[in-house]
Amino acid sequence: MLAKLKNLFAPQEIAQSLKTVPPIESTIMTRYFKNRPSHPSPMIGITDLKAVIQTVPVVRRDGAPLPLIEESIETQFFAPLPIKVQIAVTASEVNDLRVIMGNQAALSAWRQRKIEQIRQTVHDSTEGMCATVLTSGKLSWPVQLPGGRPGEYGLDYGEPLTCELATKLTGATKLSEVYRLLEAMKKQIRMAGLGGKVEFICGADVAAVFIDMAENWKSTAQNAPLSIRLGNGEVSIGASAISFMDETYPSPISGEWVPKLDPKTLMAIATDVPGTIWYCAIDSISANNSAVPLHIVPIQRDDDTGITLIGQAKPMPARPSRSVCKCIAVA
Repeated sequence: MLAKLKNLFAPQEIAQSLKTVPPIESTIMTRYFKNRPSHPSPMIGITDLKAVIQTVPVVRRDGAPLPLIEESIETQFFAPLPIKVQIAVTASEVNDLRVIMGNQAALSAWRQRKIEQIRQTVHDSTEGMCATVLTSGKLSWPVQLPGGRPGEYGLDYGEPLTCELATKLTGATKLSEVYRLLEAMKKQIRMAGLGGKVEFICGADVAAVFIDMAENWKSTAQNAPLSIRLGNGEVSIGASAISFMDETYPSPISGEWVPKLDPKTLMAIATDVPGTIWYCAIDSISANNSAVPLHIVPIQRDDDTGITLIGQAKPMPARPSRSVCKCIAVA
C-alpha cells in the first residue's frame, strides 16, 4: 500500500493535479507578489535579492532572529527554511483505500482532497510571510528548531518609508487633511524612485475612523469640495480608494491569528513594483532536491498505525521596502 501511495503522490502526479485546480487567491500574494519563479538552488544569491529589493539585505542574528545560514559580513548566499506540513492517513483510512484502489476517479478525488489540504496550509504560511515582508520590510518567521526549541529566522530588507502625523485621525478630521496625508504618502514613494502607481490599504481601526468620517460628512456635505464614499470593503476620498485590510493568518507556532496589517496603520503601496516569491530547491531525496512549489511524500509511521503525508515547499518572498509608505494614523 505504501508503494501505491508513493506512486499516487509522485511529483509528476502532483504537478498534473495542480494544473487542474485554480490558483488560490489571496490579498497580499496576488496583489503585491506577482513574480513566482522557481530557483534551482536551495539558496538565494545576494545578487538575486539585490536585483529585487534594490538594497543589501541584512541577515538577522540570534537574540533577534536566527541567521538563515552561518554567515559573515561577506555572505553571498541565504538559505530559506522550508514550510513543512504533515497530514495523517490512519490505518482505517488505508483499509478504506483498498476498497477503491481499482477506481481511478475515486482515488484521484481522495488524492486531490489531501493535496488541497496541504496546499492551503502552505499557501496560508506563504501569505503570512509575504504580509510581514510587505508591512515591515523584514522576512521574519517563527520556526521550530531541532529538539522542539522555538526560534525565528529572517532577513532585513530595510525600513519602509514612513509618514508621521502630529495629530491622529478621528471621525471629526477634515477630509482635506486626509487628502493631504494621502498625497504626501504618494509623493514619498515617487521621490524614492520605486513606483508611480500607488494604492492604499488600512487596518481595522483606521477603517472604523473612515466610516465615522463618512457618517459625519453626510450631515455637512452640501457644497463640499471633497467627498468620502463607502464601497464594498473600501472607502474613497476624492480620487483615492483605500481598501480595508482586516484579514489574519495563523501563526505557525502558537496557532493564534495574526493581523496581516496592524489595525492602526494606513499604508501606501507602489503596485508597479511587484514583489517576488522564489520557490527554492527543497531538501528531499524523493523530489530529487528539485525546485517545486509543493512536494508531498507518504512515510510509514514508526508505530505502524498508519501513514503520514509530508508536504513541503521552500518559498522566499522579497520586495523593495521603499516601495511602501506607512503611517500610524489613529490612536
